[in-house]
Amino acid sequence: MQELQKNDSYKVVKIEIPAGTNMPRHFATSDAFVIVESGNALLIYEGETAELKKGSNLSIPSHEPHLLKVTEDFRAFIVLAKDAVITYSAL
Repeated sequence: MQELQKNDSYKVVKIEIPAGTNMPRHFATSDAFVIVESGNALLIYEGETAELKKGSNLSIPSHEPHLLKVTEDFRAFIVLAKDAVITYSAL
């Protein structure tokens, strides 16, 4: 995860995850807006699954535990509040 930009209100981070990799269950301390640049992944949370693919976007509420299963090399940008923290958990 690479922070690309930050100002007084928000930050933008880039994630790049290879196919076959899972991003463990985690949550952010602010709402997160995900914009997918390339690849394909499944976002799994509270009994629901959303497919993330090139050109798609999704808003994830603050403190919503979720995990990511990457099925095709994946690259996305995430917009968060400037002081937001991503926490990995066993929830």
